[in-house]
Amino acid sequence: MRRRLLATPVRLTALVIATAMAAAACGSPDDGSGSPTSERNTSDADADADGGAGGDTELVANLAEALTTLDPARGSANAMATVGYAIYDTLMKVEKLGDEPTPNIAESLEPNDDFTVWTMTLPSGVKFSDGTDFDADAVKYNMDRHIDPDVGSTAAALLSSVESVEAPDETTVVFNLAYSFANFPTVLAFDGSGTAGYVASPTALEEYGDDYTTHAAGVGPFALESWSPGADVVLVPNPEYWNRENKQMQLSRIVLKNIEDEQSLYQAVQAGDIDLGWFAEPSILSDAITNERVVTVMGVGSDQESIALNLTVPPFDDIRARQAVSMAIDRQEIIDLIMEGMAEPAYNLFPPTDPFHNDAANPDYDLEAAQALVAEYEADTGQPFEFNYDCRGDIRATSVIERQLTAAGMNVTVRNVSGADRLAAYLAGDYQAVCWTMAGFLTPDALPYRFFHSAGDLNSMGFDNADFDAYVDGARQVDDPAEQKELWSSADEVLATEMPWVWTTSLPIGWVYSPDIESIDFDEPERLRYKIPIFENMSLNR
Repeated sequence: MRRRLLATPVRLTALVIATAMAAAACGSPDDGSGSPTSERNTSDADADADGGAGGDTELVANLAEALTTLDPARGSANAMATVGYAIYDTLMKVEKLGDEPTPNIAESLEPNDDFTVWTMTLPSGVKFSDGTDFDADAVKYNMDRHIDPDVGSTAAALLSSVESVEAPDETTVVFNLAYSFANFPTVLAFDGSGTAGYVASPTALEEYGDDYTTHAAGVGPFALESWSPGADVVLVPNPEYWNRENKQMQLSRIVLKNIEDEQSLYQAVQAGDIDLGWFAEPSILSDAITNERVVTVMGVGSDQESIALNLTVPPFDDIRARQAVSMAIDRQEIIDLIMEGMAEPAYNLFPPTDPFHNDAANPDYDLEAAQALVAEYEADTGQPFEFNYDCRGDIRATSVIERQLTAAGMNVTVRNVSGADRLAAYLAGDYQAVCWTMAGFLTPDALPYRFFHSAGDLNSMGFDNADFDAYVDGARQVDDPAEQKELWSSADEVLATEMPWVWTTSLPIGWVYSPDIESIDFDEPERLRYKIPIFENMSLNR
C-alpha cells in the first residue's frame, strides 16, 4: 500500500492578536481579491438539533482548489474532494495511512475466489440528504454512469475493470469485473484521487442535470447549504447522515473559502479569520512550526512536484526536448534556494519512502548536455526551442526553473495561471508545459494509472505506450505485492525514459490551524488523508 508519513503535531501557546492582518486574494465572489475576513455565525440554534456543540461552532476553512462541480462523474477529485468527502463520505475507507481498505458506508465487500466478482452489502434504511432512498439501485445508478463511455466520467479509469453492476435486492450490489483485481476495494475508498466511492442521489442528478451542484445530495456527515461559482461554500450537519447514531457532529456550520495565495492564507489563519488551511510553501511551513499564534501538523510523504509535458505539440513531441528539460533542472539548487531543507530531489514516480520505489530515473542535471540537445533540436527541426510554461506565480520554484531552462538555451514564457484555470487547460490538453503535483496515493492503480495509462481520464499529455499499459494492467491482475512492484517498476522505467512528466522535487505538506480546533486526526496524524480535512472529527473550543 502507498502511504504518507506524518510527524507529531507541534502545539504551541496561543496569543491574542490585537490587530487583524489584511490579506489579498481571498477568493471573493467578484474578482477573487479583497479581504479574507468573514462575519462568523455565532448562533448555536443548529447545534442542539444536529449534534453540534454550543457556542461558536462555525468553522471557516480553506479549499485547496475552487469548487466547480459536485457531480461525482464530472469533477476532479482534487477540486471537489473537501466538499465531496463531507457530503458523500465513501463506500469503503482507509482509517489510517498504510491500512487496508475496510467497509465504511458499505457493510461488507467480499470477492469470489479469483477476485473477478465482488459482492457489496449495504445498510438498510439510509436516506440521502434530499430524503430519497440510498439503496443498491442508487449505487448501481452511480456506477453505471461511471462505466458508460457516453458519459465520459472522471472515475471511468478507476472503474475500468468493471464490466457490469447488478442490484439483485435493496441491500446487495454485485460488481462483475473483466479481470481479476485484488485491489478493487481501494477504488471505492478515498485516496485523494478519485470519486468512485461517492454516491450521489439519483433523483437529484436526474431532476437538476447541469444544475446538480447547487442541489447536491449525499449521505455524508454534512449537507450543502449554499454554493455558487466564486462564492463561499457553506455546509451544515446532514440530519440524514448514515452514521448519525454513532457520531454526533460538533460543528454547526462550515464556511469554505478559496484563497490560492498561500501567504494571504497564512496571514488570515494568524489573524483568526480562517481556522484551518493546508500549505506547501516551505518558507510558510518553516515559520508556522515556531509561530505561537497557530498549531502546525507537519507532513513528510509522497507528494512530488513535476513538469507535465504535452507530447502532442512541439517541442515536446520530440524526445530530445523532454530529455533537455530534465537535464536543465538542477533539483538540488531548487531545494537549497527555496525548500528550507524540507525536500529531496525527485527522479521517478515512486519516492524513496514508497514501498514500490525503484531505480528508474529521469536524466539528472547536466547543463552542457541540455544545451547540446537544444542546439541539436533547433538544427534538425529548423524551429526555435520555445514553449509556454504555465504555473502559479506564488510558487517560488517557478522563477528558479525558468532561469535554469533559459540557461540551457530554451526560450520559456512563464504564464501565471490560477489553479482552477490550470486544471481546466490541463484536462483539455491546452498547454505545452505545466507545473503539476503528483499527490500521494494509496496504490498506483489510482492516480498514476489515471495519468499515464493510454485510457486514463487524466492523460491529456498524449502519452500512449503499449508496454506501459501492459505492465500496469498486468499489475492489477496479480495479488502478490512483490509481483505488483516488479510490474510497476518496469512501468516506471518506461516513464523515466519517455518522460511525459519531468520530476523535480518532493513537496513538503502541512496543516496550519487555530488552537481552538480539536481533532483526533491532528492528534494521530497518520489518520490525515491528503489535503482533506475530516470535519466530522473536529470540534471548536471557543
